[in-house]
Amino acid sequence: MGEAGNEETRELRALDAPTQHLPALIPAMAPEPPGLQETGLGRRWRWPLVALAAAALASVPIALFATSDGSSTPRGQTPPLRWPPAAAAVSESPSPTPPRTEEPVAPPPPPPPPGGEAAPPRVATSPSPSPTTPAPASYEAEAPGNRLRGRVAAREMAGASGGSVVGWVGRERDNTLTFTGVTVAKDGRYEVTVHYVTGERRTAAIEVNGRFAAMVDFPATGGWDRVGSVRVTLALRAGANTIEFSNRWAWAPDFDRLVLSP
Repeated sequence: MGEAGNEETRELRALDAPTQHLPALIPAMAPEPPGLQETGLGRRWRWPLVALAAAALASVPIALFATSDGSSTPRGQTPPLRWPPAAAAVSESPSPTPPRTEEPVAPPPPPPPPGGEAAPPRVATSPSPSPTTPAPASYEAEAPGNRLRGRVAAREMAGASGGSVVGWVGRERDNTLTFTGVTVAKDGRYEVTVHYVTGERRTAAIEVNGRFAAMVDFPATGGWDRVGSVRVTLALRAGANTIEFSNRWAWAPDFDRLVLSP
């Protein structure tokens, strides 16, 4: 009976073995040894063992074609697609390297046209200065080149341009003062400013180059020591001219200078 118990235990352990150990079950399906054929234990477990071996052999195709998650695909059919695919089944391709961008370069200047010379560089020029206006010409009454006739004479005065004025012009025909050397560049009418001194209103006649030009009124300047001025337009010829002051009936003012505008 001890030997039969060991045989029964060995057969029960074979039932718990995995399918890859099927060869170990094959001896159990073999005919019982002669010593066991007569025992009740051999007859009792023979057909249960045969049924278990058949079931184990039927499960071999299922184990061979089973997937990792326990599902199986019938033979001859394409296994269904699964998503997302396994990480090992996805081939990773390296990310493309971004293209290198180069900084734009300015194109070279175009060559000069054939047969022609390159244009010379432009030179900045400043506008030419405007011609300066010449200063007005001034002629003193007591200048040595002038003609003082009759009783006409110079007297000193602090407020005069040259420190002196010429008086006693008029009252008679011969008491005259003539400015000489009044020079202009061309014929024309020119503005002449007469600077004079008088304590009262007086008049004088003007002759240009021996010809009567105008009768001029001279208002009072506020005293015989204060200088005033009047303007008169005279026709002069190119070159030197003479300007004479006189008054045959009354006294004329004292004269300081003439200023000729250009």
